[in-house]
Amino acid sequence: MIERQDNREFVYELKFFVAAAQAAALKDWVRLRLRADPNGGGAHADCYHVSTVYFDTPDLHVLARQGSYARSKYRVRRYGCAETAYLERKTKGARRVSKRRSATPLAHLPRLENGATAIDWNGHWFHRRLLVRSLRAVCRVDYQRLARVADSEFGPIRLTLDQDLRAWRARGICFDSLHDGVALTRARLILELKFGHSMPLPFKQLIRDFALEPAGVSKFRLACAALGLTAAGATRRSYGAREIAPPPLLREQAQG
Repeated sequence: MIERQDNREFVYELKFFVAAAQAAALKDWVRLRLRADPNGGGAHADCYHVSTVYFDTPDLHVLARQGSYARSKYRVRRYGCAETAYLERKTKGARRVSKRRSATPLAHLPRLENGATAIDWNGHWFHRRLLVRSLRAVCRVDYQRLARVADSEFGPIRLTLDQDLRAWRARGICFDSLHDGVALTRARLILELKFGHSMPLPFKQLIRDFALEPAGVSKFRLACAALGLTAAGATRRSYGAREIAPPPLLREQAQG
């Protein structure tokens, strides 16, 4: 349904909190300047529901950013009511974000809870990494996403705005209907800007017009904090709204 390609890479991914009071004006702003995501729906053909199951070790090494666990997140994502899910590994460096993903039918997700991998399955790479790194489902986060895209001098750019975030402790690797869950960021939305090499002019204008300040937002860490999941060795900034300051180059580009 959404984003068919298996591997995606942006040099930069910049995140912001947006106050609910700003949301309507910001949506109008981006809809005038960027085109709708080709897989979106709704009145403006740019919205869809996202549901994500996140993985961590029994001791929550990913949450604590211990060693190599600090660099990658493993997750299974579903869009809307699709019968397909995406197995994803998202890797972040100082200035680079990359993603590997494979589509698989929902009916195949129980394979991830087996102790042996199926080599002939396209999810083999993902399952193998779960086993090697002792990862299991720990929480699920759902939200409504607005997505807009455009082309720039340095390649495609993408903007997403997420709202009505809710979290649950995981009940295995599934997307069954649950109770209302725990609300995250009630008065705020999460804005993400993705681009390559240099910040495009529309994003610079957006940041200026709405006086946005970059924030190291992690839906996974927000969910863990709200659900009471804590890891030995996790630092205070693992849970904060401004986890990591953006690299100097990004700050300069946003202000330039």
